[in-house]
Amino acid sequence: MNLKLTFAALSDKGKVRQNNEDNYLIEPGLELAMVADGMGGHKSGEVASQLAVKVTKDKFESMHSTGMKPAPYNDKFSLESNQLGFAVQLANSVIYEAGNAGPENKGMGTTLSAALLNKNRLCIAHIGDSRIYLYRGGIMQQLTEDHSLVMDHVRKGLLTKEQAETSPLQNILTRALGAQKAPAVDLVEVALEEGDRLLLCTDGLFKAVKEAALTEIMKANPDDQKACEALVTTANANGGPDNVTVAIGTTSKKTFKENLKDMFKKSYA
Repeated sequence: MNLKLTFAALSDKGKVRQNNEDNYLIEPGLELAMVADGMGGHKSGEVASQLAVKVTKDKFESMHSTGMKPAPYNDKFSLESNQLGFAVQLANSVIYEAGNAGPENKGMGTTLSAALLNKNRLCIAHIGDSRIYLYRGGIMQQLTEDHSLVMDHVRKGLLTKEQAETSPLQNILTRALGAQKAPAVDLVEVALEEGDRLLLCTDGLFKAVKEAALTEIMKANPDDQKACEALVTTANANGGPDNVTVAIGTTSKKTFKENLKDMFKKSYA
C-alpha cells in the first residue's frame, strides 16, 4: 500500500510579540513540510527562519531530482533522509555566513523541523526545540528531541518535565541553525500507517497548550485546517506568549491513478 501525505498550516504572531519570526513551508509535490522559529535582534530572526525553510527545500529538491548521494552519509537512514539532513546543513552554512557578514544580523539563528514522506516512511531532519508529533489511535507521540538546556536536564534526571515547563532557562537552546559552523542535525525515520496525523509546531504552541489539550484538540478536529485554527486560537487564548506556527498532515491511501502516475514518472526519470 502506497501512502500520500497532505498538509495544512497556520502561523500567528501571538499576543505579545511585535513581529512573527516563525516561518513554515509546505511543498505538496515533494510531500514535505517544515516549521522554523527564528531568533536574533531586529528582524534577523525572521530572515533566519525564512532562509532555513527556503534553502532546505531548494537544496533537497535539487539533490532528490538528481539522486545525489551526500557525504558524509549515514547508512542507518535512507537516501532521502540523508539528502534532507544535508540540505539542512547547507541551510545552516547560509545562515551562519549571513549572521557573520555584518552587525545587523549578528547572532541570528533558527530552529528547523522538517518532515518528508518517502514511500510509507516518514523522514525527519530536526534541530532546535520546535517539535514533530505523531498522532495515532488517539495517542500523541513526540518524534523529535528538544535541543534545549532544560530538556537536557530532564533527560539527565535533574528536572522533571513539569519543572522544565516553568523553568526560567527554558528558552536556552543547545543547538540551532546559524549558531555553529556545522551543528549536529537529528535524523529520524518512522513507518507510517493510513490515517496517521503529524503535527509540526514551534514552541509557541506547546509552551501555551499542554500535551493533553493538544491531543484533545486533534481528536476533536479531524479536518487538518480546522485543527490548525483551533490550536492557534487556544495558544492565543492562553496568553499567546510567543509566535505560534503549526502544520498538520494526514496520511491516506494513494488512488490507482496516483500509483500509475508515479510509475510513469519513474519510467521516464
